[in-house]
Amino acid sequence: MILSLVLPRMGGEISRPGTVRRVMASAGDSLRPGTPLMEVRVDLDEANARDCPAVIIYRLIATERAYLRTLLVSPGDVIDGSASFGLATTTPDEAMQAAAVRALRTTSVSIMVDPLSG
Repeated sequence: MILSLVLPRMGGEISRPGTVRRVMASAGDSLRPGTPLMEVRVDLDEANARDCPAVIIYRLIATERAYLRTLLVSPGDVIDGSASFGLATTTPDEAMQAAAVRALRTTSVSIMVDPLSG
């Protein structure tokens, strides 16, 4: 079965665009529940100017077994909340000619990052 990679709802919010901060998985990886895929920086309040913007960093984590076949993002890329940014399959040698049946099951967790670490 072919699975698409899309951003889940982040922190209970409706999916918003996010900026890829760090990629932790790569094409060819075997995913299992708990495998981190990437970190995404989301501006939750981009409509209002502030001295300290409401920015949260989420780590996207796989919650099912799959094989990552393509991952089309790099650090700095902006991902739309509904856009597919990769594909996975349930078997390692599955043909990729068909469309994705559903999204890979993932979750997101908010992480703390030292603001001085870059």
